[in-house]
Amino acid sequence: MKSIGFIVNSRIPSWGAFRRGMRPHHLMTGWPDKSSPMHFMRFGWIADEVKKSGAVRYELFRPWRRYDAVVFLKSMEFECSNLATDLKNSGTAVIFEANVDYYTTSGNNSLPRELVPLESQRESAIRMTKVANKVIASSRRLLEICREWNPRAAWVPDNIPDPWIGRGGSPVGVREGRLQLWWSGMPSKAGDLLAIEEVLRGWKNRARLNLVTGDLHAACQRMSQKPREALQKLLAEVPHTLHRFRDIPSLLQNYRSGGFILSPRQLGNPYNQSHTEWKITLGMAAGLPALASPQPSYRDVADRSSHPGAVTLCEKQADWDHAFAVAMSNEGYAEKSAAAEDVVRRFYSSSVVAQQHCREILEVVGG
Repeated sequence: MKSIGFIVNSRIPSWGAFRRGMRPHHLMTGWPDKSSPMHFMRFGWIADEVKKSGAVRYELFRPWRRYDAVVFLKSMEFECSNLATDLKNSGTAVIFEANVDYYTTSGNNSLPRELVPLESQRESAIRMTKVANKVIASSRRLLEICREWNPRAAWVPDNIPDPWIGRGGSPVGVREGRLQLWWSGMPSKAGDLLAIEEVLRGWKNRARLNLVTGDLHAACQRMSQKPREALQKLLAEVPHTLHRFRDIPSLLQNYRSGGFILSPRQLGNPYNQSHTEWKITLGMAAGLPALASPQPSYRDVADRSSHPGAVTLCEKQADWDHAFAVAMSNEGYAEKSAAAEDVVRRFYSSSVVAQQHCREILEVVGG
């Protein structure tokens, strides 16, 4: 059986890591980061599926064990690249999983400061990309960027556990005379709603915006003045409901009340261009058709769908307005909902993505 170790978010079990919150038993069991979606989505859920095959073991990295390969998942600090080099020299394959475009530091002026890649992060990402025997990118666009520094790269998308995929109940897109629009994400990313602010204003009497996020007020305070004031003004005018994000199962339960997943994106910055499809596929897993910007990962989902209404991509403001009008008619909603769920089950479920991930790993270690 091939043995694969995972380091998530640079959490390397070591004596020095006790100063950073590691517990003694993590030297024996690996150091998890259960506050991070990366831990569950790109390690835990995949590991659970791979375990069923019995041919490969995925586990958190334990420094006393010998592995066929070690996966550095969103782990690229200097300590990680040093360990990666040592492992590679000792005959252990090194896999770097890149989930964000840290490689492009220019063109991100519209992003909140905390989302703009630093030059030091760029250098770290390039260093890990070069040293790796293989790179796994979380989006097709990011794959193209990674290949500039390492041609041995592959795309493995984000995923959703199979038991969580399903609509439940009778799907509806309009409730109490209002189009139900769902947006979820980090509070600092709510500024993407400004990409369609005039359309949202135009529909303020016919739509309700449901925001599943964290402390939006605190995030606004960290924004620069212009986007902060614009977002506050927009939310003061457009009827909306704030839902506190708790976990993914609770998010999906919210989505199952019906409506459309909404994901406008400021596409002028590389960060958004290279992001994954997860923002829309989470909603689609619960049966919500998607209304979204033509971001590359969203195009992939749309191309794979069996129904054009499962994902509606909107380039211009007029496209958004038309998409809202079609959604408001509720025509064919059940078919669009079923197609949204279907494309997630066929291409983005954990069982399917785990097979892709395992194939990429075995291509490096053999077997």
